[in-house]
Amino acid sequence: MIAAWGAGVDSTAMIVELAQRGEPLDMVLFADPGSEKAGTYAFIPIFRQWMADRGIPSEIVRYRPRNFKHWPPYATIAENMLTNATLPSVVFNRGSCSQKWKASAQDAWTAEWEPARRCWDAGERVVKLIGYDASARDTQRYHHAIGCEDPRYAYRYPLREWMWDRPRCEQRIIDAGLPLPPKSSCWLLCLQMVSRLTATLYLWATKLSAV
Repeated sequence: MIAAWGAGVDSTAMIVELAQRGEPLDMVLFADPGSEKAGTYAFIPIFRQWMADRGIPSEIVRYRPRNFKHWPPYATIAENMLTNATLPSVVFNRGSCSQKWKASAQDAWTAEWEPARRCWDAGERVVKLIGYDASARDTQRYHHAIGCEDPRYAYRYPLREWMWDRPRCEQRIIDAGLPLPPKSSCWLLCLQMVSRLTATLYLWATKLSAV
């Protein structure tokens, strides 16, 4: 089994509880887009050590761009935005950033991982654990995800099996003696949200001044 770890509350709590229940994890993968929050990068070595102490292997993987339409080449999502003079895909109501910088990076690493190759050669699928909780927001993400079949992976959602919401996940991490990680997201997204708010306020101010 491979756990997709985002270094946030949900996926961290999922791994903590699986370890407590004695469910074996063959690998934990964190896909680093190069632009996570400082608090996330501070938490990563803490939790990787926690996992190592319990015999849980983990790897940090990265998306490796190869075909560049513009100059200079880029290695992180922030550099990608600058090179291509664009914004995160969430601005345009698309989720391709996560697919490109996280999911595809994990899949590329797994494709070279010998246990996965043996599994596929045997005609089986690799079990991939996803940390969607039982909240309304993650329920929407879950319903979207279950419609996406992949011949290589069998997806499992432990937090939903246990009906854990975010507060329950936070408490599980605290009970394990670990610090709570910040919400895992690119700092560019935070800037983009501020930009949206600024633009909205400007438009409202313009409308009011015209009254």
